[in-house]
Amino acid sequence: MLFNSVEYWLFLPLVWLLYFGLPFKIRWIWLLVCSYFFYGFWKAEFAALMAFTSLIDWWCARQTEKQEKPGLRKFWLWFSILSNVAMLFMFKYFDFALGGSELANKLYHNPYTAWLIELGKYTIPAGISFYTFQSISYVVDVYRKKEKAEKNLFRFMLYVSFFPQLVAGPIERFGKLHTQLFQKYMPVWEDIRAGGRLLLYGLFLKVCVADNLAGVVDTWYHSPEQYTLFSAWMAVFCFAFQVYADFFGYSLLAQGSALLFGVHLMDNFTKPYIAKSVPEFWHRWHISLSTWFRDYIFIPVGGNKQGVIVLSFSVLLVFFTSGLWHGANTTMIVFGLSQGILYLFDRFAFSRIPFNGRIWDVFRQVKTFAFFMLTLVWFRSPDLPMSSRVFSLLQGKNTGTMQLELQWTVLGMLALFIVLDLFLVPGRIDVWFQRFPLPVRWAMYAILAVCIAWLGGAADHPFVYFQF
Repeated sequence: MLFNSVEYWLFLPLVWLLYFGLPFKIRWIWLLVCSYFFYGFWKAEFAALMAFTSLIDWWCARQTEKQEKPGLRKFWLWFSILSNVAMLFMFKYFDFALGGSELANKLYHNPYTAWLIELGKYTIPAGISFYTFQSISYVVDVYRKKEKAEKNLFRFMLYVSFFPQLVAGPIERFGKLHTQLFQKYMPVWEDIRAGGRLLLYGLFLKVCVADNLAGVVDTWYHSPEQYTLFSAWMAVFCFAFQVYADFFGYSLLAQGSALLFGVHLMDNFTKPYIAKSVPEFWHRWHISLSTWFRDYIFIPVGGNKQGVIVLSFSVLLVFFTSGLWHGANTTMIVFGLSQGILYLFDRFAFSRIPFNGRIWDVFRQVKTFAFFMLTLVWFRSPDLPMSSRVFSLLQGKNTGTMQLELQWTVLGMLALFIVLDLFLVPGRIDVWFQRFPLPVRWAMYAILAVCIAWLGGAADHPFVYFQF
């Protein structure tokens, strides 16, 4: 069920109304049922897979907490991690890993192993990487004795499956989310109002900005050689804001939906396109994933406390894993490693240039955005040959004569987003709205609603991060 679908906008108020009509003790059960219905709306077997994963991690965490011998505690920890990795590998990476190898051919023609190849080609369960990482973090925190293991399996299943942040995050930690899911909460006007603002602006970003930019980008990528050099740069620029508005919009929709139930999800973006360096950028972009990699890979491997070599290795490992997490494709691996190399370049070289002042800060912001925009060529391209074609076109080679057209409405929505995000809104959009008098606020709500109704008829593009 997509956040920008009619079904979701019927589903959300119905769930909300019945939730607060139930006694406190059984509200969470209703939320669990609705979360599994939400996820199983795509395919029922996806919900069954998530339940199976939750069962394994719930059991492993309990065993980890019970065992006194370090060896047994570590066994159950790794049993959980490896089982999750195995699930991800089978559904997301198995076909990529085998490719057209001789081993793949033998497995396919063997009646006892042919099912493995078919499973590897099965549709990737929506958001499997998100809920897998969330579940792993719980088991690791229990192992580290930061959290107590949940005794009730179904309560733990709700932590994994809570529908607002299930398929694309933010990846929440057990201690924060679990506590909120089972609190005695009654609707508060401030939360309803803030949640409504987040939902409205999030939907605007998705259907008015991201989806309309997606049409422009898809048109260019369909036959890039036919277009001019300016069109090539325009398409790459538009994709940078498409993926940002798309994922930022989803995150706001998730936060707004959760806030209606009294659950405060973390901010996943804090103006990444004004970052002055690549390290700062990754503190502002997809924050829940960045902090997950920091806590569960970067620091355990060595972090920044064991010298330059270990630090560099830790950074490259994190970004290699991040690239692979984004997709079973060599382009995603290159995307991740390019971010790691640029991260190290900024940290050890560019940051030491002895300049300062406002002009220098603006240059650093432009440089950081340009770095990220260009690396997104790998993110968008289906394969490395295509990405090479794009970089060639960006250098003016083999370009055509057609001009990529942007309708004035698309330009207007993009300009409005850029002005709001980069210049006008200092923090969260729901807080910013509160600064204005009531008539002005409602006028702005009306403008956003009209834009959604007017421009929401663009081709229906799924959220970019749903595929992960």
